[in-house]
Amino acid sequence: MNSGTAKLGSLEDSTALLQSHVLAISEAIARTRQEIAEIREEQDAGRTRDELNAVVRGTEQATDTILTASETVDALAGGIARRAGDDATRDDALAIQAQMQTIFEACNFQDLTGQRIAKVVRTIVLVEERVAEMMRLWSGSTSPSQSAAERRQGEDSLLNGPALPGDAAVSQDAVDAMFP
Repeated sequence: MNSGTAKLGSLEDSTALLQSHVLAISEAIARTRQEIAEIREEQDAGRTRDELNAVVRGTEQATDTILTASETVDALAGGIARRAGDDATRDDALAIQAQMQTIFEACNFQDLTGQRIAKVVRTIVLVEERVAEMMRLWSGSTSPSQSAAERRQGEDSLLNGPALPGDAAVSQDAVDAMFP
């Protein structure tokens, strides 16, 4: 066997190995999605991204509320410290301001948390897109596969969890129709 044939055989072996690994990853993703669907009855990766983004926005709003209230308390404590006639009251007001600084510092978690969640979402999306594209190419399909939301039928299509901002509102008649 010449070296060209050996290299070709090695390339074919590597390609087959890569295909088997990507297939294994794809199957693991499919199994994981199925397990999650059984637990939460939720398979749509787009919805999961939206849920994580809603967590970031909710945390951001809560942090803004905490910071606004903390700034108000800090300003009030500063006013008390300036107007205080006795040292004990002034010292208490200054202690309150020092604790407010601790709260301000602790609220920095929100920005870091949001960045970390966004990074995880981007990574998940990238992996899913790449694996799905490889599977589509290897299967010879020319169109993307049906989404999880499109696969759900009957009552399963109604199980979407809490509404996200921008989701269509469900009428009371629709809710009543679900109960006999």
